[in-house]
Amino acid sequence: MSLQQQITTHIVKQSLRASFKFTSTLPLPVSALRTGMELGASLFPVNQQVGVNGTVIGGVAAELVSSQPKAKQVILHCHGGAFFTGSAKTHRALASDLSVLSGADVYMLDYRLAPEHPYPAAVDDAYSAYMALLDKGYQAQQIILAGDSGGCAHILNLALRLPEKGQDLPAALVMISPFVDLTLSMPSVVRHKRVDPMVTAHALKRGADAYRGQIAANDKRVSPLFADLTGLPPLLIQVGEQEILLDDALALERKARAAGVEVTCEVYESMWHNFQMFSQFVHKADFALQQIGQFVKRYA
Repeated sequence: MSLQQQITTHIVKQSLRASFKFTSTLPLPVSALRTGMELGASLFPVNQQVGVNGTVIGGVAAELVSSQPKAKQVILHCHGGAFFTGSAKTHRALASDLSVLSGADVYMLDYRLAPEHPYPAAVDDAYSAYMALLDKGYQAQQIILAGDSGGCAHILNLALRLPEKGQDLPAALVMISPFVDLTLSMPSVVRHKRVDPMVTAHALKRGADAYRGQIAANDKRVSPLFADLTGLPPLLIQVGEQEILLDDALALERKARAAGVEVTCEVYESMWHNFQMFSQFVHKADFALQQIGQFVKRYA
């Protein structure tokens, strides 16, 4: 990493500590946290090579982000936000980069959030959107499920639900900083609590508790890390070396590999939770997104 990149990365981390991480520890109402995340999203420029259109897919609000006409593939993405914040708007820039680098259309879902809509609302929305894509004429092998943070739990639960409903699985899954174990019991949650510049266990637990309701945190319905992952399509996991969810991602890799799933797990040195959203500032984030684009193209 060049000196300039070291300085830029340091500035981004310190900015996150002073804003996102500190704010997430305060007893602010959910509405304030959501508004703050929306405002913060304005810092991330949308790739000018894409068109962004509000739409409804399977009865679920979404944004359709397209970088080329008649794309062969489609990415169905569930955004992060610890189950109770985030939106298609907060992840619009990420969607634009994913579309440009993969050549696929991206549906960024505005699924229902906790605490107003606990489990299984978000998974139901993702399932409805997936079925709508099939109704539009997409084959399952043209669909990539993607998610970041808590959105990874939704797409993993969706992938597990599909065979139960007699539906074909998508071509592959992409998971950015997966939050798929609501127990928050992995060692890195404590080991990295100071070094992680962005995420706190307090914020994740607040969202997880709102999402799971009366369901136990280790129940596979809300923590799909504990589910049987046999039969899943190829999986790409990306995680930052410094984030508190590092061990969660590594556990998911081990669990999936033991179940016979084809897994690629990339750990990025000195990076943090959802660092890919900072691709305009950090070269490693841009490289990671390029890797996702290549992974998606592999299944074209």
